[in-house]
Amino acid sequence: MFPISKKPVTRILSALLLLASLDAGAAQVLQGRPDDTLAASLSRSEPTLIRIEGHRIRRVFGAEGDFDVKADKDAGTAFVKPMTDKAAFSAYVADDAGRTWKLLLSLSDGPADSIVIKGRGGESAGKRPGKDSARSQAIKRVVLALDADGETDMESRVANELVPLWKEALFVLVKIVQGPLGWPLRGEKYHLSNTSDKPMVIDERELYRRGVVAVSVEKSELKPAETTAVYVISEATE
Repeated sequence: MFPISKKPVTRILSALLLLASLDAGAAQVLQGRPDDTLAASLSRSEPTLIRIEGHRIRRVFGAEGDFDVKADKDAGTAFVKPMTDKAAFSAYVADDAGRTWKLLLSLSDGPADSIVIKGRGGESAGKRPGKDSARSQAIKRVVLALDADGETDMESRVANELVPLWKEALFVLVKIVQGPLGWPLRGEKYHLSNTSDKPMVIDERELYRRGVVAVSVEKSELKPAETTAVYVISEATE
């Protein structure tokens, strides 16, 4: 097995930032529902403002080492800056209504454009948490349990199972977590190694299959003999 470097835990830092920054540059308006995957771009060199229309951000989280977050608690917004050389990665944004929004963020070399998340249809500003937001919270708990080194409040087991994927890759299932009570979710953590003599680019969409609700790849570009962690959350079958 190829070694995996242990990245530091994503730091959530509190900082007071100028409110004038809310109006700087153009805005990327992402409209959808919490179960949707909303696509946007981040500047590689500048922090990008994320805010939710009508709500306050409570937390921004994702794979370890992908990004740094600075929260403006007064405004209920967050500034996100990439800390990885990936071409794209996933992030989750939780708001004060109990909803969790999934973002697929690609990196660009241009200036930062703020990101505004807007609910669609029944996702009104005054809506309280419902079944969809509870499901998103359950997915978040499974992701965090997969990355935990110690015991969790969910059923989990360590594995070492080789899974067929591509001929240029070694794909090994290393951990399985059964979702929290009331939500039939299964979380799987894999180690994906590039066994070829050429660089490998990993597209998260290639790892989706029937029943999968979320995929996150720690490093989307691998050099020969390099390894990355992959997280897959799916609907558990009876």
